[in-house]
Amino acid sequence: MSGRGRGAPFGNSAKKQLRRPMASTVSPVPPSGSSAGSGVALEDLETVSQQFESIDISNGDAGLLNINASEFVPKTSLSVSATEFVPGYGLDPALAQEESMDAQSEVQDPALTILYDAMNQLIFEPGRFDSIARQLTQDLNTVIKEYSTLENLAEVILESGINEPNFRYTGARLCDYLSLHLTLTLEGANIRQIIMQKCNREFRIRQKLLDENAERLRGFLLFMAELFQQLEIQVNAVVQRVQVLGKAIPDLIYTLASKPVKENVKCIVQTLKLCGSVLEEEERAANMGTAPVLDKLFAFLGELKQSPELEEPILAEMLSNLIALRDTNWGHADTAANAGDAQDQVPLPGLGTYELEPVFYAPDGQVLTMEEYDFLQEYGINDDENFGEVAWSTGEDGSTEDMGPEAEAAYEKFLTGQM
Repeated sequence: MSGRGRGAPFGNSAKKQLRRPMASTVSPVPPSGSSAGSGVALEDLETVSQQFESIDISNGDAGLLNINASEFVPKTSLSVSATEFVPGYGLDPALAQEESMDAQSEVQDPALTILYDAMNQLIFEPGRFDSIARQLTQDLNTVIKEYSTLENLAEVILESGINEPNFRYTGARLCDYLSLHLTLTLEGANIRQIIMQKCNREFRIRQKLLDENAERLRGFLLFMAELFQQLEIQVNAVVQRVQVLGKAIPDLIYTLASKPVKENVKCIVQTLKLCGSVLEEEERAANMGTAPVLDKLFAFLGELKQSPELEEPILAEMLSNLIALRDTNWGHADTAANAGDAQDQVPLPGLGTYELEPVFYAPDGQVLTMEEYDFLQEYGINDDENFGEVAWSTGEDGSTEDMGPEAEAAYEKFLTGQM
C-alpha cells in the first residue's frame, strides 16, 4: 500500500508516534520518462508506507497524533465570560509614576499655582519685584490655611534657588520679602523658620551631596551666599543678617575644597567674590575688628592654590586673584587708612568704589533719584495698572502755553543764544 503524510524522521518512530496517513489520491509512481533513479524512489516510498501501517493507534498517547482523534480543545484558565482585562502598572513603573504626577498636578494647591506664576514673572521682569511680591503676599495671605501648604512654598523656593542660577538673587530677595510680609504662623512656624529648617537639612548632608551630587551642593552654596546678603531679621529693634547662614558658608567651602576639581574651585571663588566682603564685615563687627574665621579660610585657600591636586594652572591663578582681592579690601576704598591724605588723591573712575544703591530709570531713559523712586512707589504710580497715567515729558516739545510773559521772553532769549 502506498500513501503520503507527515511524520518524524526515519528511525524515530519508536520515540514519537505518527498519525495515520491519508488515503492516496495521487500515485507516487513517477511519471514516465523519469530518470533511472526512479526505482530507488519507489522502493523508499514502499518502506515509508510499511512504517505508517505499523503505527499502533490503540495506544492512548498515540491518539493525540491520530487523524481519528477527537476534536482538539486547548487547556486554558481563560474564560469568555471573564471580566474586562485591565493591565496593571507593574510592567512599567516609569509610566505609573508619570501618570501619578499628572494626577497630582491636576489637584495642585492654589497657593503653589500663585507662587509659580509670580516666580515666572520675577524671572522675566525682575525690575517689577516690588509690585509682584506685594501682590503675591496679598494673595498667599488669603489662600494659605494649612502648615503643609506653607512648607511646600518654602520647598519650591529653596529648590528653585538651588537649581536655577537666574533665580538665586531674586529668590533670596523673595525669601526676605515673604519673611517680613507673609504674616501667617501655622503650628508655631512662619515661612522664614521653615526655609531655615530646610537649609539646615541640606547643610547636614553636605558630605553626601559632595559624593553623590556635587552640582546640587554648589548650587546650594551659591544660594546660601545670596540668602545671607538678602535675608534680614529684627532683634531688639535692630535689623541684622542671619548669622547662622554666615557661619555655614565657610563650612560648605571647606567641604567643596576637599575635592578641588575645576567646578568646585570655580564655585568657591564665585561665592567669596559674591559675599566675601559682607562675611568679613559681619565677622569684624562681632569680634572687635578681627576676622579669625575668614583669616583661617584664606590661609587654607593659599595652601590649596599650591596643591598638586588642582587640575589646571588657571585654578591656582583664580585663587591667587581672590586672595589679592581680599588684600585690597575687596575693592573698596580704604577710607580709614587714607583719611589724612584723601584730599591729595585723585580717585580713578571705576576703581576702589562700589555703588551699592540701585539705579532706577524713567521710561524716557532718565535716571531717577531715590527720592523720586520712593515717591512713585508710595503713591503706586510705578505699578503696571497706573503707569500709563503718568505724563512723562522729554522737554523737546517746545511748548510755552503754560509760561508767563517773563518766562516766555527768557525762553525766547535762551533759544536765540543757542543759534
